[in-house]
Amino acid sequence: MLKGSNIQITRRTIRYSFIGACLIAFSLLTFWLRTLPIPRIVSDDWVNLLGNDPWYSLRQIEQMALDFPAYSWFDPMSHFPVGEAIYWGPLFRLLAVVLVILAGASTRPEIMYVASFLPPLMAVAMVPVMYGLGAKLVDWKTGLVSAGFISVIAGQYAYRSLYSFVDHHITETLFSALFCLCFIIAMMKLKESGVRLTDLQSLKNPVLTYPALAGFAFLLGFYNMTTMVIFGVIVVIYTIIQMLLDHIRKEASDYLILTNCVTFFVVILGIIPFGLKQTGFGVGVYGPGNIIVYGLIIIGTLLLYAISQYLSDNPWYFYPASLVGLTIASLIVGLLALPNLTRGYIGQFTAVFGMRAEVLTVQEAMPWQFANAVSVFNWGWILVAGGTVYLLYRIWKQNNAPALFTLIWFALIFLATTRQVRFEYYLAANIALLAALAVGAVMQIGGRDLLRMAGIEKLLDPQNEIPPEMPPAEPEGAEKKGRKEKKPQKTTAESSGSPLRVGLLVVTVIIALLFAWSGVSANIMMGSNVGGGINSDWKAALVWLGENTPDPGVDYYEIFDTPQMRGVYEYPPEAYGVMSWWDYGHWITFVSKRIPHANPFQRGAVTAGGFFMETDGEKASATLEELGIRYVITDIEMATGKFWAMATWPDPVNATRPFQQVMLYQQSPTTGSYQSIQLYRETYYQTMIQRLHVFDGSATPAGEILVVESAPASALGLGTSPYPVITNVQQADTTEDARRYIEEFTRAAPANHSAEILSPEMFTPSTDLDALQRFRLAYESPTNVLSSGGDIRYVKIFEFVSGAVLEGEGTIEVPVETNTGRTFTYRQESRDGIFVLPYPTEAGPDDVVVATGPYRIVETGQEISVSYRAVMEGLRI
Repeated sequence: MLKGSNIQITRRTIRYSFIGACLIAFSLLTFWLRTLPIPRIVSDDWVNLLGNDPWYSLRQIEQMALDFPAYSWFDPMSHFPVGEAIYWGPLFRLLAVVLVILAGASTRPEIMYVASFLPPLMAVAMVPVMYGLGAKLVDWKTGLVSAGFISVIAGQYAYRSLYSFVDHHITETLFSALFCLCFIIAMMKLKESGVRLTDLQSLKNPVLTYPALAGFAFLLGFYNMTTMVIFGVIVVIYTIIQMLLDHIRKEASDYLILTNCVTFFVVILGIIPFGLKQTGFGVGVYGPGNIIVYGLIIIGTLLLYAISQYLSDNPWYFYPASLVGLTIASLIVGLLALPNLTRGYIGQFTAVFGMRAEVLTVQEAMPWQFANAVSVFNWGWILVAGGTVYLLYRIWKQNNAPALFTLIWFALIFLATTRQVRFEYYLAANIALLAALAVGAVMQIGGRDLLRMAGIEKLLDPQNEIPPEMPPAEPEGAEKKGRKEKKPQKTTAESSGSPLRVGLLVVTVIIALLFAWSGVSANIMMGSNVGGGINSDWKAALVWLGENTPDPGVDYYEIFDTPQMRGVYEYPPEAYGVMSWWDYGHWITFVSKRIPHANPFQRGAVTAGGFFMETDGEKASATLEELGIRYVITDIEMATGKFWAMATWPDPVNATRPFQQVMLYQQSPTTGSYQSIQLYRETYYQTMIQRLHVFDGSATPAGEILVVESAPASALGLGTSPYPVITNVQQADTTEDARRYIEEFTRAAPANHSAEILSPEMFTPSTDLDALQRFRLAYESPTNVLSSGGDIRYVKIFEFVSGAVLEGEGTIEVPVETNTGRTFTYRQESRDGIFVLPYPTEAGPDDVVVATGPYRIVETGQEISVSYRAVMEGLRI
C-alpha cells in the first residue's frame, strides 16, 4: 500500500512538474515573440511607440509618475479649445507606473523603455489564465494546449501585446479572460457544494468566496475600461438560456443565482469607493449608470428564479413565454417612463455593432474582412469548429453550465468582431480556448487507443495498473464463482485500439501543429519587421514644433481629478491650438507638448475634416480664428490616402464625391475590356489640404484642362456598373473655354450623358487657384515624396498669421527658401485693392523658412519690404 502510494505521489509530482515546465516554456516563448521589435524601435533618445494611442498612454504615465498615484480625469493638452475628458480607467497606467518605479526609471527615454515591457508581461500572464480555462472545462492536457495556443496566436491580439504598444487593450483581454475563468470556477464550486437559497445554513459555506473572486476579477477589468459591461451582457444572455435549460430539465439553478448575485454585489461595492467620475447614466463612463446596470443584473437574476419557481408545476413552455412577455413589457415601460435612458442603453449596445460611415474611417472600427479572419487564424478555424461541436455536445447531453457560458462568450465576441475588427484581440482568447477544446476532446476519444497501439498504456496511465500483491476487487453483492472463474478477455480491437479514433487524433494533432506553426511564423514576421508609429519626417517636424513655437501656457504635467472641466476649463490668454488630422493628435501632445484640436479619440474630427475639405479660404480662416488655432500641420498622406477619411467625417453621405470621380475607360478597343480610373474635380484642388500641402498656399495657374464626356454604363450595354463610362475627352485652352464647351454639350447630349472638367493628375490643378492670404510655411520635413519632377515634402507646418496689409492692385510675389533649401515663389492677387502678406522679408527670431528678397508687384515692378511685426500683428504698410 505504501509502495503504491509512493508511486502515485511520484506520478502526480511528475505531472505537476511537467505542467509547470510547459507553462514556463510557453511564457518565455510569449515574452520572446513580444519583444522582437526592440532592436528596431529603441534608440538612445526614445522608444518609437507603435500606433497612435500608446503615445497618449505614455503621456498619462508620465503624469502619474510625477504625482503617483494621482490620475488625471481631464486633460487640457488635447482637443483645444475644449479639453479632453478621460473615459477610461487608470489601472493599466497605474501598473505601468509601478513597473517604472520598481525599475528606477526617471527620464523620458527610461520611462518609455520600461513601460513598454508591460504589454508583453500581460501577454505572459494570459498563459496561466488560458491554462486554467482549458483545465477547468476538460482536463490538464487541454489546459496546456490552450496555454500553448495563446502564446503563439497572431493578429490584433499579438500586435497589441507587442513591446511598446503601451495601451490598455491587452489588459482588457487579460482581465476579461480572468473574469470568465473565475466565473466558471464559481459556478462549478457552487453546483458541487449543493448550496440552496432556501437553506440559510448552506449559505454559510465558504464556497461563496469563489463568486466574490469573480466579482473582483470583473472589477479589475472595470478599473481598466468600462467595456467590461460587454461581459455583463454575456452573463445576462447566458443566465437567461441556462435558466431555461434548468427549468425544462427540472434542475436546480441556485448555483447560478448565487454566482450572479455575489459576483455583481462585489462589483457594485467596488465601484462605489472608486468614485463616480462622470455624470449621466451611460455605461461607457464611470458614472451611476454602471451601478444601475449591475444592480439590474442581480434583480433580473432573482426575478428569473422567482418566475421559474412559480411556474415549476406548469408546462415548460410557460416559462419562456413569460420571459418574452416580461421583456416586451419592460421595454415598453422603459420607453414610456424613461425614454432617454432606455434609448441610451439600447444605443450604447448597438453602437458596438454599428458601422456608421465616418466611424468606418477608423481602422479598428472597420468590419472584419473574411480574408483577414482566415489569414489570422487559418487552421485554427477547423479546430474552433470542432471545439464548438464539443461544447454543444456537453450542453445537450450534460446540461454543462461552463460549456454553455463558454459558447455564449465566444458567440457574442465573434459577432462583435465581425462588426468591428478591434474586438479581435478579445476573440483571440476564444479561438485559443475552443481550438484547445477540440484537441482535448479528441485526446479523450483517441488518446487511450493510441497508447494501446503503442503498447505504453500502463506506463503512462498507472491508475489502471493493479499491484501484484492486491487481488482484483469484486463488486459488492456479487456472487463468488470460485477461483477458477476468469474475467472476460478484452477483444482484439479493444486491446489494440481503434484505428479510426487514432486516425482522428493524429489528424487533429497535425492541424494543431499547423495552427501553432502559422502563429509562430506570423509573430516572428510581425515582430521582426514592425516599425514605430512615427517616421523620421514626423519626428523631425514635431521636435521642431516643440522647440521653436511659443509655449501654450498650460502645465503639461498638471493633474485634474474631475472630467467635468471639459468645455469650461479656462485656457491662459497665450494658449493656442494646432490643427492637423486626428491621427496625429497624440503625437503632437506627447512629442511637441503642444495642444492639438483633433485627436485619435476622434474628438475634433468633424471640424478638422471640414477645415481641410473647405474650398473657401476665408471660411477656413474664420474656422481657425474661432477655434484659436495658430499652426496647421499637413502631410502627404492627408493629401492622398487619408483624403477620403477627412472628406467622410464632415459629410458622410457624399464623402469624396464632390472632389473625385471614378470612371471606366476602354483599355483595349480590340478586346473591349474596360478599366476604372480615378479622376479629380476642380474642387479637389481647391480644398485646403491640397492648396496648403501641394501648392504652399500660393496662387497657382491651371495646368492641362480636360473636358471628359461620359455616359451611364447601362446606356453602352456594359451592365449595371455604378461608374460612368468615358466616351470622349476634349482639351481646352482656358477654364472659360471648357465651360462653354460643357454648356453646348449639355444642350445637345442625350439624357444622363454628361461633360465635366476632370483631371487624372493629382498634383496638377485643372483650375486656377487663389492664394491663401494668412498661411505661411514655417517648416517642412526633409523627404521629397516625388521621385522625379517636382518637390513636395512629406510633412509641412504652416503658421496662421494676421498678415501685413498692403493696398495695391494686380499680382504680388516674393521668393521663399525653406529650411530644406527648396525654393518657390509665393504669389497673390489683390482682392478689393488689398494684399494680405503672410511672409515677412525680415525673418523672425525662430524662422527657418524665409523670404530671400522683397515683395514685387508684377505689373509695376514696385518692391516692398515687410517687417515680422507687421505680419504677426496685421499692420498696414
